[in-house]
Amino acid sequence: MRLLEKILIPVRINETSAEQLNVAIQLANKFHSQVILLHVLPIEAKMDSINSLIMKYVDNDFEKVLDNLKKIGIHAEKRIGYGNMFDQIISIAEMENVNLILIVNEMEHIDDNYKIDVVAEKLIRKSQKPIWVVKSGSNTIPDKILCPVDFSDASERALNNAIKISRTFQSKLFVITVFEPLEENSSMRYNINYKKENEELENETKKKFEDFIKKFNFTDVDYNTKLIRGKTHEKIIAFATKNNIDLIFMGATGKSLLQRVLLGSITEMVIRELPSSMVITKSENILNLKIDFEISEIEKHFSNAIKLEKNGYYKEAIDQLKICLQINDLHIPTLNALIKLYNKMGKKELSETYSNKLEEILSRLWDKKIELEIRKNYRLNQ
Repeated sequence: MRLLEKILIPVRINETSAEQLNVAIQLANKFHSQVILLHVLPIEAKMDSINSLIMKYVDNDFEKVLDNLKKIGIHAEKRIGYGNMFDQIISIAEMENVNLILIVNEMEHIDDNYKIDVVAEKLIRKSQKPIWVVKSGSNTIPDKILCPVDFSDASERALNNAIKISRTFQSKLFVITVFEPLEENSSMRYNINYKKENEELENETKKKFEDFIKKFNFTDVDYNTKLIRGKTHEKIIAFATKNNIDLIFMGATGKSLLQRVLLGSITEMVIRELPSSMVITKSENILNLKIDFEISEIEKHFSNAIKLEKNGYYKEAIDQLKICLQINDLHIPTLNALIKLYNKMGKKELSETYSNKLEEILSRLWDKKIELEIRKNYRLNQ
């Protein structure tokens, strides 16, 4: 079972970023992922007269990287593309149906006003696949993760992913929302009590934030929520900087129709500053379940359940455990696991139901053991 099946890593093979590969290694180790290394050559490299010569050197460099990954248990494959880097990444990502595109920010392309390179920004704009942008100098394993939310479907998806990754790497998770107060406008004729209006709007935002947070299961996650006043993108960047955030999760669309067509104005402004490594999600999640439900062996389903619980998929873990009970309704480890999961989810009645069933089975087994002992001793005394 793989939750993160394929990671696509566009590389310049003879100058591959160590930080980019280290992040890929950590993810692949945690989720048993397949790594696809993509190296894009100029279109001229396809010419018969030079292709064989170029490929000789490219293959040699690839083999070194692939061998190093193989030694640490990472299954990696190479892909060669020709032409435009952006087009090839999009094409291969769709063709291979990857779960994640992992890119490094190319610092040499950055100017004072734009702190993310052109290819990375275009990918974030155009790709439907989740994009993980590795910032130079950031921690390979994130200690602190930030997820700003605006209560949209996009931010809901981003937070779901942030929770899963926080739980996997045992990272501290910060979930924030920003309230932008109304500003006084002297040109308006209406007599508006801005202080009162802003207090009411802020209370309304606070209630929405609390209701939004209730949708998610933060069990086993060290998390903190905060409502902040000010300009949204400025406060997100300031919070990330002040708290030494390693990784930011954001949805790539905002709440308005225009923002859905574009990238999302707030997300775009934060990306341009790139205060830390970032994960941008759109219509797809990083972690997707791929389970063979035809497997009949109880051990396989039980193993699936343990992995799913570890990664926060409690409902799906319960489904796997119920398959175990269909195979053997006396399987004690499965009953124990169900009791634990239902307790985690706050479903005390269901937990008690399975506790009673477990006690009944243990009682029956104990009575059976006593009966066997009596029979054994009775035969010996005959």
